[in-house]
This record gives sequence, C-alpha cells and structure tokens, in this order.
Amino acid sequence: MARSVRMYGSYYWTHPRFSDERLMSACEALQADVAETWPGPISPFLTLLRSGDQAAVGIALDAYQRSSALSRFGGAPLYGAHQAEVLKAARELLRQPPSSADMSPETGAGANHASALNAMMNVAEQQDCDLIADALEQTTNPAVVEAAADAAGAAFFHTEGPPHVRLLALVAAYIDDADRPLQLRVRMLSALEGCQAPEATAHLLRALHRPEVEIQVQAAVGLADGDRLDAHRELLERVAASWPDDAPYMAEEVRRILAGEDD
Repeated sequence: MARSVRMYGSYYWTHPRFSDERLMSACEALQADVAETWPGPISPFLTLLRSGDQAAVGIALDAYQRSSALSRFGGAPLYGAHQAEVLKAARELLRQPPSSADMSPETGAGANHASALNAMMNVAEQQDCDLIADALEQTTNPAVVEAAADAAGAAFFHTEGPPHVRLLALVAAYIDDADRPLQLRVRMLSALEGCQAPEATAHLLRALHRPEVEIQVQAAVGLADGDRLDAHRELLERVAASWPDDAPYMAEEVRRILAGEDD
C-alpha cells in the first residue's frame, strides 16, 4: 500500500506517494533535518534519480537544483559530479507526457516537466531546445512555464550560431501576449539575455518599445551589455529616462550601467 511523505526540500513534489519502501526511505533520508543539513547524502539521491519513477526522479532533480543554488554561497554543488546523469534523467522526463495533477496537487499537471526544466536551468544544451519547446507548447501551468523560461535561457546561451527557430518563436510569442501573466512574460524575456544572436537582439528591441515598464526594464537589462550597449546606448538612455520612480529595481542597475558606474 502506498504511503506519502512530506517533502520540504522539493520544489514540485510536496506529498509523493510510493508503494516501494526503498523510495520512501530514500525520500526520508534525503530530507532528514532539511533545515540544517540539506541537500542530504548522495546514496538516497542516486536511488531516486535512477528509479525510473516520475515523482522520485523529479524529487532527485529538485535536490540537484537546490544543491546548485546553494553552492552560490560557497563550495561545489554536492551533486555536481552527476550532472551528465541528471541531464539524461531530465531529458527522459521531458520525453514523457506531463504528469497528472493528482500526482502533485499543489503544483498541478506537469510537475515532472517542471522538475526536469528547473534542473536544466544552468546546464541545458543546444540539443535540448526541442524538448524545452515541446514542454512549453504542452503546458498552461505557470510552474512549468517559469522553469521552461530558465531552461531556454541556458539552451540559448550554450547554442553556437543562430538560436533554435521554434523555441525562439515560442519565447517571443509568450513575451508579446498581453493576456499572459506579466511576471511570466518578464521571466521569459530574461531567456534572451545570454543569446547574442541578431534574432534575439531584435526581440529585445521590440520588447523595449512595449508599453509595460516591467517589460521595458527587462529588455534593457538584456541590451545594456557589450556590443548591444554600444549599438543602442542612445535608445536605452531615452527609454530609461521615461521610467517612473517606482520602476522595477533593475531599472536602477540599467541607469548605473548607462552612467558608467559599473565600469
């Protein structure tokens, strides 16, 4: 009989149910004393990652990303040595249909895709663009959209040559759709920052002329760097001067760059 465990350390799987006691024990070991010792030992992580169970693999991918995020405060990611295996597992989840909402009621349908995309936010490669685009086309779940935006940014950054046509079109369409949640449109726009291709620059420039200040600021962040800054400084200065005092906090960062204070 399946029983559940409360997963405090997982982004998308809060009450997974497992009939396999081995997986249940691995979950419990992984999150033991989560407030103090997260992200936990290697063996339970690998047990979940290699299990083939959607929820278990998703929890392992969440643990991987949490470890990577915490490494910004010092030290190497605990699970960094398993990056290749993590990518393989994430790709396999993305090839599967979205998980049902019953499997992750707080996240909703597609928690498997959310975990996979979130784990790929810094390591997605050019070859992952089709999988990211597929997930984005299939979902209306904000959690999946947000994770897809981050994964797309990594994939664009690691792409040599022109960006993936279909993924770029999906990202651009999401940004331009005023019926979408504004915060997700801004998040999607950030995916273009690391892509230096002319196609991405064109989308950033179009976003800079949109009426929403939040969109303008995020577009300016992507344009206020390197050759883009040199080519569009005058335009950026004009747009930045129009922003109200309560513009998003990154507006001040753009102004500092334009003033040469970040040199």
